[in-house]
Amino acid sequence: MKYSDPLSILVLLLLSGFANSQNIQFIYIHYETDNITATVGLQLEATYSSTTGDVCANGIDDSIANLVCQDFYNEVYGTVSSAFPALQATGTVTTDYPTSMMNPIAFGDIDCSAGIDACTGRPKANCNSDGGLLAVKCIIPVPECYHPSQVMLNNPINTSIPSGGYYLTGHPVTCNNGNFTPICSSVNIGPIERLAFCAYTTGVLNGGFNGAPSGVTVPPPTLRFNNTVSNQFSCPGSYLNCSGNSVMGSCPNGYAIVTCQKVCADSDNSTLFNNQTTVVDGINYHIGIPQFCAGGTYARVCNDGTNYPGYGLIFCRGAGFAFGDLLPSNSSLAQTLYSGSPQGIIYLSNFTCSGDENCDENSSFATNPQCYTGQLETILRCSPGIPCNGSKLYLHNNMTRIVNGREIVSGIPLYCVDGAFYASLRNDGSHTQAGLNYLCQSMGFDNTSVTLPHDSSVYGTAPVGTAYYSSFSCPPNANTVDDCDALSSNNQQCLAGTMDLVLQCSRAAPIVTPSATPSATCRPTPSGSTSVLANGVTVSVLVALILAVLLLS
Repeated sequence: MKYSDPLSILVLLLLSGFANSQNIQFIYIHYETDNITATVGLQLEATYSSTTGDVCANGIDDSIANLVCQDFYNEVYGTVSSAFPALQATGTVTTDYPTSMMNPIAFGDIDCSAGIDACTGRPKANCNSDGGLLAVKCIIPVPECYHPSQVMLNNPINTSIPSGGYYLTGHPVTCNNGNFTPICSSVNIGPIERLAFCAYTTGVLNGGFNGAPSGVTVPPPTLRFNNTVSNQFSCPGSYLNCSGNSVMGSCPNGYAIVTCQKVCADSDNSTLFNNQTTVVDGINYHIGIPQFCAGGTYARVCNDGTNYPGYGLIFCRGAGFAFGDLLPSNSSLAQTLYSGSPQGIIYLSNFTCSGDENCDENSSFATNPQCYTGQLETILRCSPGIPCNGSKLYLHNNMTRIVNGREIVSGIPLYCVDGAFYASLRNDGSHTQAGLNYLCQSMGFDNTSVTLPHDSSVYGTAPVGTAYYSSFSCPPNANTVDDCDALSSNNQQCLAGTMDLVLQCSRAAPIVTPSATPSATCRPTPSGSTSVLANGVTVSVLVALILAVLLLS
């Protein structure tokens, strides 16, 4: 016996006993298939008044055999017959297969005119004088496919490439009424549709492109039926949700061609495609499109607003840099970087992270068409870091006032991370007051703080390449700022320097005792006056006023 079609095991399991109808039972005596049809041989038994006996052949013609086979098909192949009602089994009386007496009595003169479930018959001692034991041959159509979302490349051609990978090129087909139907070249096959064809054909979620590689000729598809085609096909929202139509006729411009590919070795480490290098304040910044390999295909993250805000830094670190941030996608630079991108790239959305280095959880394939045209490219600016000199935590571009014995200092809080790059806070109201107070306390000020509006003409901006964070908070038992938590932010206003947080800290001013003879290098500050300290440079406001009066006079 041959067992090469997907339903063979199902048949064997179900026919290890009897497949029961009301009066007729089927005994399996033969099975074979050529993957287009299954041929099943059945010997029949009948039960009348709780007595079961063999069925004699006399009085049974092909019309009854046909009913028997259709009933058998509906019971054993029930899922298939309900999914594809156009597929019907046919049956004939046969003597091709050996039969044997299964019961001590038999039934002859079978009459099924009232239906296969209401047959009648007469008891017989045996079937020797009634045409022998009855056997029927059932011809059952075997579907090529079982669900409308089932797709594949028909008769694909494998082409090796020097990198050790391959191209797999063929005609895409879709499942209709149990048979594969070729798709016309007029159909717009997008990236999600290609993903479906490649996944079902190769078993890997890799990308591809429309058409064939240079020099590759694709043979015509091998089809059961050549009189139907599909001129509508799509996978809305998911590569698992595909469907196409089936119409009588042909494709005026031929069949569609799709190529699946394996062109790289899978790796979580990213590289910067088309990267450019710029130098700012002596620091090299590398700008490009982060790209890695998944399923043998280059993969990127679509900057569609669904991803973890801090993945820019994580990607840059994966590429060997210390720091990274996101740049806008809607720029001429983005289109320049996208130019020359390889074929068959897959794009991901919902790129989430559970930690600083684990950023590939729960991602999905991007469905926005703009992801695949360079309009929503992720553009990263990576650098080896900005060496932090001096204090690990300080107020950048700080201004100091001494008022009524209080030293009040304001500036942009900067924190040096790993001695390599600066981190600052986004002025978005998300930080806890206790956390901001702790920043002041960590710099030697009182445990109080005030957030001021950012005036770039006074405080400037944080250094280029500063990483921004929101939701800064510290536990009550924090020993250092390293014990505090924050969320990475890629807000473009932060990167443009318009949302820097300005923090004001204060403490008791140091007591200055005037010398008996004031010198030019040591001038006491009169009570009630104000001095301004700009990055360590002290200027007496009172002296400035005196000079102004002298000049006016």
